[in-house]
Amino acid sequence: MATARLAVLCLLTLCSSTAASEECSVADALVEGWIRVARASVSAVPTTTATRTEREFRARDAVVLKGYSYSPASSGDSTIARDFILLLQGSASSAAQLAETASRLALATGQEVFAYEYRGYGAGSTVLPTAASIQLDVNEIVDALAAGGRRGVAIGLSMGGIFAIQTLRDSKRGSLRVLVDSVPAQLPRIPFLIHCPRWMNPVDAATTDVTRRIAVVYGTRDGWSRDPAADELMEKVKAGGGRVWLIEGGHVDLSPSGLAVRLPIYVDFVFERKP
Repeated sequence: MATARLAVLCLLTLCSSTAASEECSVADALVEGWIRVARASVSAVPTTTATRTEREFRARDAVVLKGYSYSPASSGDSTIARDFILLLQGSASSAAQLAETASRLALATGQEVFAYEYRGYGAGSTVLPTAASIQLDVNEIVDALAAGGRRGVAIGLSMGGIFAIQTLRDSKRGSLRVLVDSVPAQLPRIPFLIHCPRWMNPVDAATTDVTRRIAVVYGTRDGWSRDPAADELMEKVKAGGGRVWLIEGGHVDLSPSGLAVRLPIYVDFVFERKP
């Protein structure tokens, strides 16, 4: 358990920088281990009845990201909402693992739900991702999905929550709202392995101009929820007009029982139309 915890702490540092001059750094061996676990962690087609479509997103440097969308009906059905939901997986996780969550969310909200593999995660990819490159990919995906005035919600799980909050820092994405589930409020620093600038910590990135568009979920059995920085993050979000849930459960538990608790929260946030 201690070894797994350390691996998660190390790998979390990949998670986000929008300034090329001040990126997170992480040992290559840790990044490669993270990707190996993610590629091995796949799931079957969801048991629910949302329509799953394979997607591709071509980034600015021509790297192709594989992904999926889940919709409650065929693409020609006018009952599908124009708004979108983007799921951002955690460290050492794959977009394929979110199949059941995405499918149920699409059926419950009537919106199209998207999930993409992070840069370097797809099977056969030889690209070694960096914090900045993944963050730029997320920004570009959000911008593409929001084209034509579409409103969106990004649900970031663990490390994905860091990407989501960083995306909010760009004022051009004023129609985006984010829910972060089990996010590390403060990134750990380990000499020679991890170093990230403080402004990238969710507790610091959640500034007063974006807190009203943020929701935070923590499980009481999640170690991150016991970090004092998590209390600070929750207080900042509540004070700024955002929403906070503290629920029973562990770290991003998307098992049938865990999803039964989390899905109503996700749906509630999607339907809340705050700017």
